[in-house]
Amino acid sequence: MKVPWLPQSKIENVAADLIDRYQMIVGHEIHPPVPVELLIERALDITLGFEDLREQLGIDDVLGATYVDKRKISIDTSLLSERLEGRLCFTLAHEAGHWVLHRNVVDHGYRTESECRNIFCRKRDARKPIEWQADYFASCLLMPEKEVNRAFEMVYGEKPLMIYNVKSEFCGPISFDPSVETWPMIADKVMDTGGFSNVSKQAMIIRLQKLGLVRNATNVRLTWKESWELA
Repeated sequence: MKVPWLPQSKIENVAADLIDRYQMIVGHEIHPPVPVELLIERALDITLGFEDLREQLGIDDVLGATYVDKRKISIDTSLLSERLEGRLCFTLAHEAGHWVLHRNVVDHGYRTESECRNIFCRKRDARKPIEWQADYFASCLLMPEKEVNRAFEMVYGEKPLMIYNVKSEFCGPISFDPSVETWPMIADKVMDTGGFSNVSKQAMIIRLQKLGLVRNATNVRLTWKESWELA
């Protein structure tokens, strides 16, 4: 499915607007961890369910589905394990992104057809624009810019953290050498300080880089594989 191009600033604003809508409903300001399940059900007024989507749809890598006609989001039950809480919450927020950003595109695409208007999220489609937009929305929703900035500043100060080395020269209880090797520590400290208990370290380090708070000057990506499983 083709979707119109959206600037990151637009997606950021749409996610912030959804949080504002939920805050108006509950009557108070919310802080991380963002209650994404309640936000979906109350701010979007749609049904949330957990089902064996792989069995139902016959798609072996499906994680979530958005049913426009039914006003429903379904998440595959494989994500209900406690070990996958970050992946679960990110998928919930990702599907919320499809609803907010793409349901009108789906309506337009199928308005003269009899097909059910659905969006199925598969791992193999992760690089497609529609999935990238939903992913970016999810990161903005679960890790609001002002909350990430606040937590980062409390830990590391006002200046961006520069990463020049792959391996650390030193790492102790008081100070450490920011490096590709220690990116899980960088993410973890921001998560603990900001209360981001429902996101993964991988999601946080990507968010920190997108916001320009962590700048990687090496040729090695800050990924799970290259962290030598320190995450």
